[in-house]
Order: sequence, then structure tokens, then C-alpha cells
Amino acid sequence: MTNLEILLTKQKYIILDGALGTQMQKNGYDINDSLWSAKFLAEDPKAIEEIHLQYLEAGADCIITSSYQASIEGFLQKGFTKEKAKELIVLSINLAKKIRDEFWQKLKNKRNREKPLVAASIGPYGAFLADGSEYTGEYNISNEELKEFHKKRLEIIAKTNPDLFAVETIPSLNEAKIICELLKAFNIPAWISFSAKNSSLTNANDDIKECAKYLDEQKHITAFGINCTAPEHISSLIKNIKAVSSKPIVIYPNGGSKYNPLTKKWESSSTDSKEFGKLANLWKNDGASIIGGCCQTGPEEIKEIRRVILS
Repeated sequence: MTNLEILLTKQKYIILDGALGTQMQKNGYDINDSLWSAKFLAEDPKAIEEIHLQYLEAGADCIITSSYQASIEGFLQKGFTKEKAKELIVLSINLAKKIRDEFWQKLKNKRNREKPLVAASIGPYGAFLADGSEYTGEYNISNEELKEFHKKRLEIIAKTNPDLFAVETIPSLNEAKIICELLKAFNIPAWISFSAKNSSLTNANDDIKECAKYLDEQKHITAFGINCTAPEHISSLIKNIKAVSSKPIVIYPNGGSKYNPLTKKWESSSTDSKEFGKLANLWKNDGASIIGGCCQTGPEEIKEIRRVILS
């Protein structure tokens, strides 16, 4: 059994963390940059540590690293050397592991709590482009180029030995298949989560049932589901996935606003923490077992999810 499966047998539900970039903004940091929150791996690593700790204190059973938008190509474009780029990608995992270990060592009351996991974030190719294409899957590159992009980063991150890979915000089944094949080379469990445009289609217009059927047959994929998607679509998406798969379903939607790739901001109001907790309970009843938040969610939402689901 993978560590994710072991944790699920012990407590039935796993609470994930929330947004990194959103919380950095709340903490007073400017993330309007092509590297997004990953720029702080070079500028101020403690800013990232602070947020990991906030989520652990809020009750997260699994924290996701700051490697979503961290890539060799992305760092090279900002003037870093290739070696420094590798160093910063490795740092993103080691920061999360360090804070998790320190938190667990200092935690006096470990009753009803298992040691949290560290999931290494693997974002889509569009995250590197930083032009909003991560929400469409329209990259205009070959499958070989896409494979090489992901291969380099996976190899670097695998050497840090994270608890698992969190392959997230994937817009298309094609990109998921490419990453899925690459993951076979590593003895590290993984989940793959898609971003969706409505209750049945990914952002690249793939039927979520087709995605679920494919991933259900991949023995090395521990769980899969949806992230960075409006809350209103989640229940239907869970039901569509559940209709064709028996694997654990991971769900961490955004707060419901629309992303503007030009300003690097989310526009319009989002769901408050109390409401998000109620929705999380609904998603649990629909069949999700790994639940958290994505963009626009923070420690308050995670605290509320834990209270509602595990109380």
C-alpha cells in the first residue's frame, strides 16, 4: 500500500491544504510574476515556509509544495543558471519536508492526527507559459516536447523522495497520459487532478469519464480527481468519476472566481470559509475522500473543512 492509501485506512478522509499564491498575497507578498509564488524560492524561502506552517496548524494532513510553477525553463527565462534552477526546484520540496517535520516534532497533542504527507506539485506545461493556457491546454508544441519538459522536472523532484506526486490542474487527457507514462519510472505514488470547465468536461474539452476510465486502469496512480475548478461543478464531476472508477477521489476546487492571466489575479467574489466547509461535506457525501482547496482558499477554509469532515 502507498502512504496515501495507508493514511486513508487510518482516518478515511484526508484534508489537503489550500492555495499558496492566494495566501502569499494575504500575507502581503506580490506574486505578479511569471514564476508566481515560485519566485520566493529564490527571494524569500521563509515566506513559503510560513504558509506551509499555517496550513499544518489549520489541520492539513497533506501539504503541497511550491513547485507548481517551478521549472528549468521558467527559471532560465528569469536569468537563473540551469544549476540554480535545479537547486530551487529541489528546495521547494525540502522546504515543505522541513516544516512538516518541525511541526510534527513540536506538536504536543498528536491524538486523532497522523503525520502529514508532503505532495510534490507538478503543474501543467501552461503554468510555465504563465499566459492562462493552463486553463485551455492550447500549447502549440509537440508531444515529444511536452514529454521532455515534464521528464526533466520529474527526475529532479523524484531525487528528493517526496511522499507522493500531486500532478495538478491538468487541462487535457493527452497531457495526463504523457505524465502518467513518465511516472512509471519512479517508485513514488501519485495523484492526477484535472481542471474542468463544467460538470463533465476538462478545460481542454475532454470527457471527465474518459479521463477517469484511463486513470482507473493505471495501477501506479493512487488517486485522481479535480482541482482549480468552480465549486458549483464539483458534485457532478465526482459522480461522473465515481460512475466509472473505484479509486480514491481527490477534490480541491477554487473559491469560484475567474482567473485573469494578464493581471495574475482572480476576479469577483469567492465562497466564504463556512460555506466552503458545507460544500466540502457535500463532496465527501458524494464520494470524495481527499479534500482541500485551491486558488482563493486559505487556512480558514482548511480549518473549517477539517472541523466539518472529521468532527
